[in-house]
Amino acid sequence: MVRHKEVSDDLRAKILDGTYPPREPLPHSQLLAIEHGVSIGTISQALATLKAEQLVIRHAAEGMIVQPPLTVVDLVLHGPHGHGPLPWAKCCERSGTEGAMITGKVTTSEAAPDVAGLLNLDSGDEVITRNRRATIGDTVVRLDEAIYPHQLVSDTPIAKRGQVPGGVYQALTDADLEPHSVVRRVIANRQASDAEAKALKLVRRALVLTYDQVIADRQGHLVELLRFVANPTRIRFVDEQVML
Repeated sequence: MVRHKEVSDDLRAKILDGTYPPREPLPHSQLLAIEHGVSIGTISQALATLKAEQLVIRHAAEGMIVQPPLTVVDLVLHGPHGHGPLPWAKCCERSGTEGAMITGKVTTSEAAPDVAGLLNLDSGDEVITRNRRATIGDTVVRLDEAIYPHQLVSDTPIAKRGQVPGGVYQALTDADLEPHSVVRRVIANRQASDAEAKALKLVRRALVLTYDQVIADRQGHLVELLRFVANPTRIRFVDEQVML
């Protein structure tokens, strides 16, 4: 096992079992290096891992402080209608916390090759992208892109900035594009980009969860590509059928 991973695993276990209690500093790096028989550089790598997991935070005067347990929201992948995750506010409510989905920019652009392939579009076709941020309290924990074929939604509220009255799925239904089934769902992880790490308040190259989902209407038209990047210390994916 790589030594810094061995050290971070040991420190993590001691944080979680209360050996190192919340709001108290970890032992000094030199003491940790002696205890584990490793270099200061190895300790720094291990602490960077714990910081990325938001288990500790650096304090200028006291060093690395153990963070209180963070609320983790269960993101239920099957909403009551079977076409996508349960709404974020409902997921937060079920997890005993408060959260919000904040709508950002709405843009029109030529579909990137991978997007065109996933939505069965021709080269040069345009898409409308709605950018959103999901929060727990005041903390951003998820970055969303909801992407729609321009030719299908250009005359709907989906193409306009701001909240969609009644929600996106109601707007699709009103446009005779009622979401019916998830035809593709991919969950993975990767290193965050610098912009993602900054928005999610993670250290550089921290791991993030990724989610891609394509939804079709009853006629088989591919009407939405939902993509998001999530902080894995604050969100857990749950495969659970929620009934009305």
